[in-house]
Amino acid sequence: MSEQPKPAFGPGSFMWWECWTRDLKKAKDFYAKVVGWNYEEVDMGPGGIYTLLKVGDKKVGGMAQMSGPEWGELPSHWAYYIDVEDAASAHQRVRELGGKALHDIIDAPGIGRFFPAQDPAGAHLYLMQPEKRAAEPPCADAGSFLWVELMSRDFAKAAKFYSNLLGWSAMKMPMPGGEYTLFQVRGANAGGGMPMPAEVPAEAPSCWVGYIHVPNVDKAAEAAQKLGAQLLVPVMDIPNVGRFMQIMDPTGAVVALMTPAPM
Repeated sequence: MSEQPKPAFGPGSFMWWECWTRDLKKAKDFYAKVVGWNYEEVDMGPGGIYTLLKVGDKKVGGMAQMSGPEWGELPSHWAYYIDVEDAASAHQRVRELGGKALHDIIDAPGIGRFFPAQDPAGAHLYLMQPEKRAAEPPCADAGSFLWVELMSRDFAKAAKFYSNLLGWSAMKMPMPGGEYTLFQVRGANAGGGMPMPAEVPAEAPSCWVGYIHVPNVDKAAEAAQKLGAQLLVPVMDIPNVGRFMQIMDPTGAVVALMTPAPM
């Protein structure tokens, strides 16, 4: 992560964070106690009930129940949306660049046009053409997402895909045991990434992992484990960046929690 973060917004940046869970009630209770979210239920008609994640009155993401045969055996998971100028063009480009468009474009009135995709190394994401585009960087207050990070089984292939698809440039930074890559667009940080660490089990696929801002990650770790979360990466420091951990929540979704270093 950047030591002097300047978050990107608009085309080429992450714009929405969403949890699909096998147990909505348990997930809501967990994140309310660990992260401090409150919730607003929205009736999406045929799409069912959608839960907005909020810090005070500010919307910081969404959550929904996984139900129906279309989900198969897919576990609870976090999904991340990237803003694109034109969904139809992005749908075509994903396939031209060796990725997969996993669904036709979905039109959500009042929200935008989007579709799920998979990069050539296997990581999933959503690409969205919003009806109303962000005019400023995303909120960085406690309870909001600070960062999204790619861990890839073929990082070079994935990085080239995102560069060609989204116009990202890659800036290398040294880190213990290797390099970290900052993905940038228009001179601002869109996210980061690295090759999948060797200690990660072989069955774990390439993935994007989001970092949620918490005021005290050590207290959050204690609370999370008491509520049934599994600690995947123990609490550790990133010099000049912050203190973080990675968990699997009690419903099976993987996410990171972080207390950023004082600016």
